[in-house]
Amino acid sequence: MSPKYGKALRNGIALCLLAGLLNGCANSGDLMGSLNPINGGANKYDIAYLKKTIIPGKTTKTEVSQLFGAPTSERLDSTSSSNESNWEYRKSEEGFDKYLTMAHKYVSTETSLKMYDASSQVSKTQDVAKDVSSVTGTKTAQNKTQGDVLLIYFVDDVVKYYRVY
Repeated sequence: MSPKYGKALRNGIALCLLAGLLNGCANSGDLMGSLNPINGGANKYDIAYLKKTIIPGKTTKTEVSQLFGAPTSERLDSTSSSNESNWEYRKSEEGFDKYLTMAHKYVSTETSLKMYDASSQVSKTQDVAKDVSSVTGTKTAQNKTQGDVLLIYFVDDVVKYYRVY
């Protein structure tokens, strides 16, 4: 193995580990708690937190907006006489992933490709870890109680119900 290839390999592995560490901290909220600008309000994907925070028939759009910020997307059912709408929050479009996507716009093509490669390796590593934990039966409670997408359904600006998957 040439020294140049070895250095590139070490740098790639270090970048993957750093990205994985940041992504893990960002998703768990452990980095700086609820004030963490990287996690993007990761609590909104935790079922136990949602059960305490969102009360169907009582919680309003204004309260949801104050808790979780603007939704990733919003849909309105214009055929409904009761003004139904839904908000969608996607973990992949906020927090660390959002900043990584923005960074691709401002770096060279070569660096961007390296970032995509590192992100792909982190994703593969996370998939392997999930597979290992499901085979060995060591799945943590956090994996069972969190999702990547939150859908909140409203009728007349009050929560009707919500789903996490």
